[in-house]
Amino acid sequence: MTRTITIIAASLLALGCAHDPSPELVAARTTYEQAKTGPAGTAAKTEVYDAKKALDRAEQAHKQRSGSDLEVDRAYVALRKSSNAIAQALYMQYQKETKDAKAEYVATLERQKDSAETQLESSEDKLAAKSKDLAAAQAARAALEKQLTAAMASLSDMAKIKQDDQRTVITLNGAVLFRSDDTKLLPIAQEKLVQVADVLKQYGDGYTISVNGHTDSRGSDVHNQQLSQARAESVRNYLVAKGVADDMVKAFGQGETQPIAGNTTAEGRADNRRVEIVVDKASGATASR
Repeated sequence: MTRTITIIAASLLALGCAHDPSPELVAARTTYEQAKTGPAGTAAKTEVYDAKKALDRAEQAHKQRSGSDLEVDRAYVALRKSSNAIAQALYMQYQKETKDAKAEYVATLERQKDSAETQLESSEDKLAAKSKDLAAAQAARAALEKQLTAAMASLSDMAKIKQDDQRTVITLNGAVLFRSDDTKLLPIAQEKLVQVADVLKQYGDGYTISVNGHTDSRGSDVHNQQLSQARAESVRNYLVAKGVADDMVKAFGQGETQPIAGNTTAEGRADNRRVEIVVDKASGATASR
């Protein structure tokens, strides 16, 4: 009788655990919501619709047998489709905002040139030209600041952005970057990091960049430390390969020591598996943002 009760209790426990979605399905759900409610919802409707169908198939696999290889594979497909929809919409938005900022910058330089040519005929005009040169430089700096702001805005739907005068923190979900317990960047991660690299290159040499890898609490401390370090280095190396100055960016593994959510739920653990790209203004730097 005691043995029968034990078997029933174990079966019930296994049944309860079976309902937990895989980390891949959690990431697929989150990314689809971002695609549906963000710019992709209107700019990339076909891709969002394809992502919804893929997510439905993953949910069906979850209902049939949660945690199965079929659930994981379908969730990964859904994640890629949602991420692709987001990337396409953001790229279109980023192109438009960058084009507008550059056009404003060129127009400012042309106005400054025309003004200088008409005022250099007298000493009075020369003094006025110097003043206009200063104004043009300020306008050019403002145009570049606007361009950088637009670029940062283009990342807002695929990453969490936190900014103040001295620091910018770009947080990317680890499930979007890597497979479980792996350090090789996924193809969709590379697409995202190309846009991140484009933004980072605009900061110039007045900033330092730290890539910090984080894990959840599952696994040993030593393993998590090594995994987070290797993931941070993968991201750093990819950013450098895409044009970010090698001497500006460092990689650090934080392991499980800095959680931002509880590790008792799949959603909390997914939040803790992340990579943070921290941009700090160098002491005494004059570069603008």
